[in-house]
Amino acid sequence: MTKKNKTIRLCLIFLIPLLILSILVAVGALKRNSDIINQSQNETAWYVMQLTKEFAEFNYQLKSYQAGSSDHNDVMLQYEILWSRFKTILNNSMIVHLNHHSGVIQEISIQFENLKGMESQLMQRPNGKQITPLLSFSRNNYDELTLFLHHKFRLTNSDLAAAIKATTTMKYLINYMLIIALLLGATLFITLLRESRNLHRLAMYDGLTQIHNRFWLNQKLDELAKANHAFRFYLIDLDEFKNINDTLGHQAGDDLLITIAKRLKKLIPQGCEVARLGGDEFAVIEKLPAEVRQPIDQQILSLLAEPAIYADQPRQISASIGCSEYPKDAKTISTLLQLADFAMYEVKQQGKNGLKIYTPTAPSYRIAEE
Repeated sequence: MTKKNKTIRLCLIFLIPLLILSILVAVGALKRNSDIINQSQNETAWYVMQLTKEFAEFNYQLKSYQAGSSDHNDVMLQYEILWSRFKTILNNSMIVHLNHHSGVIQEISIQFENLKGMESQLMQRPNGKQITPLLSFSRNNYDELTLFLHHKFRLTNSDLAAAIKATTTMKYLINYMLIIALLLGATLFITLLRESRNLHRLAMYDGLTQIHNRFWLNQKLDELAKANHAFRFYLIDLDEFKNINDTLGHQAGDDLLITIAKRLKKLIPQGCEVARLGGDEFAVIEKLPAEVRQPIDQQILSLLAEPAIYADQPRQISASIGCSEYPKDAKTISTLLQLADFAMYEVKQQGKNGLKIYTPTAPSYRIAEE
């Protein structure tokens, strides 16, 4: 072995571990920056949206009370809801990423104090004339808060700007190192292949319920349509789901969604596919064989008829379900989804908690009758 070759071999032995270590460090830094950006934008935006929503509803109740279309109890109820929303944001230690937006906590604290200052006057049951200055004061506070938050969340602070810039730079750096690493060894190639599969799963599956998501569903429907494969599409919408979240908490809502997903997965061995569209909506695809067979609507009803345990006790499930068939009812996927949506809303109009197959003479089935 020549001295030159020996030098190259030693360099490679040194560079390969160093390169792999550098990639791991860069990926870790990228993940930390991504976490800061995602959590700061998504988590804080959700809490801020809920706060401004409840604030707007409070002003609406004051206006309705002034006009005589709402009573004092409605105003005080919305006041308590808004008061609780302020308290949650200011006292919840988990909402740490609000601190990445300079001045937000201080502004929210000021508006909370302004709100509490109205309580004594509200408790005195003011008449329509007396409520006018309170309504004006509340509207001014709302406008001031929304303008401030709008500015803050459109123009992020220097910490977030620096994190975004660092993330972009790190992405380019990682790309270069990956190209070099692919030339230096097959081990890194295997690692990247496994990572690719994990990312693909994240893109195709719902993180909460671990079933397919809307992105996967759209691809699957297009695939079946291109193959001219007959199938039935069931659109499932949980009734009063927002009320569950509002009264029992989001954890109870999540538990219910997970339970529904587990039950629907029991249909997979029968040639069905299930997916979560988002929120409280699920979908089931029943692929039809060459021979005609009975639809699985009764099985879906039976799965949903059983009580689910959430908020620490068993509770009945209520769902409105619409079904349409391709290509019998529709020649395009968009029309198919629309027909299933029509059928589902017909169930809701008839009292909810049932299933409707989109045919002119088909009956609506009730879960409660199972």
